[in-house]
Amino acid sequence: MPLRATRLVLAAAAALLVLSGCGPVDGDLAAQGATETAAPAEVADQVTRARTMLDGLEVAGRAPKTGYDRVRQYGQAWADVTRTGCGTRDNVLARDLRDPEKRNACVVVAGSLDDPYTGSTIAFRKADAAAVQIDHVVPLSLSWQLGAQQWPVGKRVAFANDPLNLLAVDGPTNSSKSDSGPDAWLPPHKRYRCTYVIRFTRVAAAYALRVTAPMKAAIVRVLDGCTRVVGSPADLEPLPESVWSYAAGFAKGASSSPPATAAVDASACPAAKPVKGNVPGGGGDRIYHLPGTRWYARTVPEECFATAAAAEAAGFRSPR
Repeated sequence: MPLRATRLVLAAAAALLVLSGCGPVDGDLAAQGATETAAPAEVADQVTRARTMLDGLEVAGRAPKTGYDRVRQYGQAWADVTRTGCGTRDNVLARDLRDPEKRNACVVVAGSLDDPYTGSTIAFRKADAAAVQIDHVVPLSLSWQLGAQQWPVGKRVAFANDPLNLLAVDGPTNSSKSDSGPDAWLPPHKRYRCTYVIRFTRVAAAYALRVTAPMKAAIVRVLDGCTRVVGSPADLEPLPESVWSYAAGFAKGASSSPPATAAVDASACPAAKPVKGNVPGGGGDRIYHLPGTRWYARTVPEECFATAAAAEAAGFRSPR
């Protein structure tokens, strides 16, 4: 089967799995274990597709960050917008780690990461969860400045949890990237830079974001020197628009239950679900707090549970 036809079949199969609510989430074709190729025809195909997408993007300046708020505008961290039953962080870890180990059906506690940003191998252990972070290839605050201000909230929440825009990477390196675009930051591992800018371009094109002139120039410079690529980043598909209405329920303090459920109060959980679940924005452990414990009164919950067992089943742990 021709290369292009094969990719279309694989992409269609992945999309069907997402819409059916079973199997892996979309974006699996870009897992870290994807094969690197230096085959001229395959590299040229990916570069050509990236150039076409890049040329179709609006080029304009960055809007102010005024009004940007991670939770209010993009929803609670790692919301299960694809209804897999697991949080987005654990889904991405399960996708990108080699030999992932799980505590239950969802929570990834160990594995090995072939880090694309540094080229090193990281032994992941949940006890040191910050060593591996989940990077938004197009950072959320940057997307806000490049057009996401105008999106419906459900689209923003889907974007924040779209596997297309997410990679498990070395934590300190991800922190150094912050909210930079490719004009200000590229992976230290030079062999991955071509894949990175193609994926950045694919995300921008899929969500109709604009780019600045310096961003476009930086992407073109990398594309001009591409000699290898990991997987087929130009062929990846975003989450379907059909998830947007469901995803909207996770913004502005909504709980992780289906959107029909009432939003969590900013300071307390309802009497029927008194256990507070805290979701750190940086991707660390998700912690639950029982009434009467040390940090309970100070915790602003992202989720509420009836019992500690329910919190643990959702991937939360007790404080140490």
